[in-house]
Amino acid sequence: MAPCDAAALLRLVYDLDVTSALPRVAAPTTVLHRSHDRSAPVAEGRALAAAVPGADFVELHGRSHLPTFGDTQLLVDAARRAFGLPRLRRSAATGLTPRQLEVAALVAQGLTNRDIAERLTITERSAESHIERIRVRLGFRSRAQVAAWFVAGGAGSGHQ
Repeated sequence: MAPCDAAALLRLVYDLDVTSALPRVAAPTTVLHRSHDRSAPVAEGRALAAAVPGADFVELHGRSHLPTFGDTQLLVDAARRAFGLPRLRRSAATGLTPRQLEVAALVAQGLTNRDIAERLTITERSAESHIERIRVRLGFRSRAQVAAWFVAGGAGSGHQ
């Protein structure tokens, strides 16, 4: 993207005004805003929440405007609450065997069943069975969920 295009896009974003549409928002709404956001004052977040009927406002500690920077766990916890989901228990006992934790770590590294089998000197079918048992035990539907759980610290702090 050329610098002039980036500048034009930024101007468009800052000039966009949806204030008149906010009273018509009918979806459940939670506005998450960091207390010392460097791009938008917290008063703007409060004003946004006040303009949407029934909206909740949650002020999170921090100064980063981008949700992937700063204390992301606060953001995730607040978003899960807003969606009515339980808080993730980062160090909850899973009941996974040491071998299953080892397989989960390899899934998180992006290895295929064949790669896992070669790394652990087991059959590809055994690797597949381990992953299936991990998914069932954790209540997940996909390998991606296993990988995300592991990366987020779902196996406790001893997996790093």
